[in-house]
Amino acid sequence: MKLIAPAFATVALFLSLSATQALVLDTATTSAASQTEVFGVFHDRPTNFVFVKLPQGWAFVGKDEHKSHHEVFHDAVTGSVFVKMSDGWKFLGSVDAA
Repeated sequence: MKLIAPAFATVALFLSLSATQALVLDTATTSAASQTEVFGVFHDRPTNFVFVKLPQGWAFVGKDEHKSHHEVFHDAVTGSVFVKMSDGWKFLGSVDAA
């Protein structure tokens, strides 16, 4: 499973916006993402990208244009992580929460 930082989504936006616009957006995104707890969800509103904060770092879940409430289910026995998107549950992978 590849782990990436949620700021990666902002990089693509940075290329299409002026430097001033991108810096403001990056600051807001970084602030909101830094407050997310482990197994928490971060939905980047400008890009509609959804990320989950795992013990090992951030994981990209996918794009969800419906700004619905996202849930994470972590099965502690198997380590499996599922994320509820607007079109149903998505298996993210297995992690060790220790």
